[in-house]
Amino acid sequence: MNYEIVTRKSCKVIGLQVELTTSQNENHRIIASHWKRFNRELRIKGIRFDGSWLKYGITKKINDQYMYLSAIPKTTDVAGFAEEELRGGEYICFAHRGNMGLLKLMIHEIYKEFIPESDFELDASRATIHFEQYDHRFLWNKPNSIIDIYVPIKSAKLPI
Repeated sequence: MNYEIVTRKSCKVIGLQVELTTSQNENHRIIASHWKRFNRELRIKGIRFDGSWLKYGITKKINDQYMYLSAIPKTTDVAGFAEEELRGGEYICFAHRGNMGLLKLMIHEIYKEFIPESDFELDASRATIHFEQYDHRFLWNKPNSIIDIYVPIKSAKLPI
């Protein structure tokens, strides 16, 4: 699995949040429906993007409850949108290429195969589990579509 370690600066985002379940299949349906709602709200509120647009899909855990926030960078306040800060720090960045339907499989592989077999340590106290970053390379279900997935890491385990 290809990845790179990146250091990101903190940034503020605004968007709409939805509660998730513990079922990956059910969450896939919830998130797909949530993105439709979010994009509809952007159109209603007259928020438009040029060729350098960014959107985020942020999965977080608060008090043992999983949440998903569809968001855009904060440039102004938008009525009805929640504000969140994506904390700066070190992240493992994975590039998902291809069909959206394969995204949940990649996320499963990251957490069930890659992380346990790697030298990376996740911060168990972090609220942000991971986030997806969508930009001009995102082409919905086309085979050349790219979505970056960022997983915050505490550190790389040092060899003994």
